[in-house]
Amino acid sequence: MLLPRMILRNILRQKRRSFFNCFMMTAGFVMISVSMGVSVGSYSTIIELFTRNHTGHIQIHKNGYLIRPSLYNTINHAGSLMSSIETLPYVQSSAPRIYSAVLAFNGNKSVGIRITGIDPDKESQTTRIKQKISKGEFFSNHPGNDVILSDALARNLNLKVNDNIILIGQAADGSIANDIFEVIGIDDGKGAVANSMNCYMHIKTAQNFLCLSGRIHEIAVALTDEGKTRKITKKISQLLNDTTLDIEPWQVVEKLFFKAMETDTQGQRITFLILMIVVGTGILDTVLMTILERTSEFGLLRAIGTRSFDMFKIIIAEIACLSLFSVFLGAIIAFICNYFFMKYGIALNEPFYFGGVYMERMTSKISFPIFFIPALITIATAMLVSFWPAYRAAYMPPVQAIRST
Repeated sequence: MLLPRMILRNILRQKRRSFFNCFMMTAGFVMISVSMGVSVGSYSTIIELFTRNHTGHIQIHKNGYLIRPSLYNTINHAGSLMSSIETLPYVQSSAPRIYSAVLAFNGNKSVGIRITGIDPDKESQTTRIKQKISKGEFFSNHPGNDVILSDALARNLNLKVNDNIILIGQAADGSIANDIFEVIGIDDGKGAVANSMNCYMHIKTAQNFLCLSGRIHEIAVALTDEGKTRKITKKISQLLNDTTLDIEPWQVVEKLFFKAMETDTQGQRITFLILMIVVGTGILDTVLMTILERTSEFGLLRAIGTRSFDMFKIIIAEIACLSLFSVFLGAIIAFICNYFFMKYGIALNEPFYFGGVYMERMTSKISFPIFFIPALITIATAMLVSFWPAYRAAYMPPVQAIRST
C-alpha cells in the first residue's frame, strides 16, 4: 500500500502541475475523439442519404446492365427472387424498378429525362422517396397516368402539381411509347443526386407504357445494417445461384461516388495524423517538463535510500495514473460533445454537394473506435515520452540529481 499512497501524494502535492498535465491529455483526447466522431458521422450520413434516397445497399441486374443499360436487358422472375432475398437476415426490404430514357415536353420546352417505374409499397419500405414529396402527393396502390417529378426537372420544364407532361420514348416491342401524364407530386431535391432529371411513375404504368409486360431492370435491396452490405451480397449470390444475374453492393454500383469518398477519407487520415502529432507533442512537452523539474527531488529520494528501480516505477506509475484519469475525464466530455453533435449536428452556412449528394449539416456518430483510438494515443504517448526521462532521473547519481536545475 505504500507505493499507491506515495503516488497519490505526489500527484496531489503539486495540484497545478497535475492539473496542467491532465488538462493537456484530456484536451488532446477530446479533440481527436470529436474530430473522429464528426468525420465518421458525416460519412455515415452521406452513405445513408445515398443508399436510402434511391440506390439501396445492394442492387440486382441482368448481366452487363450496369455497364451498358438497355431497355431489353430485363429480369423476368422478380417476384420469386425478392421473396427469397427477404428471408435472409439483415434484409429489410427489396423493391423492383424499371428505367428508360425518354423525351419530356411541356409547351415549347423539351428535355431528355429518365423515367423510373417503382412499386409504391415496396419502394416506400426500401427508400425515402415517399417522405421526400414536398408538393402534391405520392402514388396510390392503383396505377394511373400520373407521375412524380424531381425538383430539378419540374423547374426546368416550369411544371407544377396538376400540370400535364408529354413523354415520348422507345417501347420494348419496337413501337413509339408516347402519352400524356399528370404531375401529382414533386420531390424536394434534398439528399438527392445533384440536378437529377427524374420522372417517377407506378411500375405497372411504366410496364404498360414501355410494353415490358411484367419485366423489370433492377431489384434494390435495403439492409438494417449498412456494415453488413458485402456479407449479405455474398449470401444473396449463394442463395440465388444464378449466373445470369449481377449482384453488387452499392460500393460497386456507385463506384465513382465510393472512390470520391475513399479519396476524401485518405485526406482525413492525413489530417488526423497531423492532429495526433500536435496532441502528442503537447503531451510530450508537459510530461517531460514535469519529470525534469523534479530531478532534484528524485535525487533526494535516492540519497535517503530509495532504490533506482522503485524510483522508476513511481515516476511511470504517476504518469500512468494521470493519463488514465485524463482518458476517463476526456471520454465523458467527448461523449457529451459527440452526443450533442449527433443529435443536433453542425449546420453549414451553405449546403454543399459531395459526390452528388446534397449535405446541409455535419453530424457525429458514437462508436467504440472514436473512444478507443484517442485513449490508446493518449496513454501510449504519455508512457513513451516519460520512459527515458524517468529512467534518466531514477538512475542518475544522487549528488548530480540534487544539484541539477
